[in-house]
Amino acid sequence: MKKSTVLILLCLLTISCSNDETYSTWDMWNMAQDADSSIELVKITDPSQRILCENYGEGCIKGSGKRILVRRVELITVQFESMEQARAEAKRLNQWYVRNWLLDDVTKEPVLENFAKSVFKAKRGHNPKSVIEE
Repeated sequence: MKKSTVLILLCLLTISCSNDETYSTWDMWNMAQDADSSIELVKITDPSQRILCENYGEGCIKGSGKRILVRRVELITVQFESMEQARAEAKRLNQWYVRNWLLDDVTKEPVLENFAKSVFKAKRGHNPKSVIEE
């Protein structure tokens, strides 16, 4: 009986103290909307404009890629299974990430860099040898 009580307490402690390093789609959308209610989800009518996981690294969640219009500039967001995977892809592409999300095509776009930093507290996955030239 005593061992089972200790085991249960240990399980509860690890669950309650775990650090949730992911944002849901709704978390991201709500943060963006709270910061700027004029943002819009871009409807994709041209199949060539879809955001596909085949263009991104391991852990990309299929169907998660979205284009969001921020002050007349498109922000591409892609959800990953973990923060480590989003960070690795941001580093490979020399782009930005926040928790488990990649923010693509942000680098060298002042409107999006400002939005990513101020709204999401995003970080740049800087890599001087990235596949994308600066």
